[in-house]
Amino acid sequence: MDIYSQNIYEVIENNTRKHVLIIYNISENHYVGLTVHTIKSDNLAYIESINRFIDISDLQEYTKRNIKRISLC
Repeated sequence: MDIYSQNIYEVIENNTRKHVLIIYNISENHYVGLTVHTIKSDNLAYIESINRFIDISDLQEYTKRNIKRISLC
């Protein structure tokens, strides 16, 4: 699977802003994604094409309402 920075979105969930890599569009309003991190940790996988880390075990569903914009990170 090719991963591009255009697939990273800024999401606000429970009043917390985070960046999410959207990997699947379930429907017009529902998406599946993984949280993106800039700091290395033991449980994170490095994705070279975006120069970021993701938590593969943190797969979550997001609604269009939570997604605010494409991230510029």
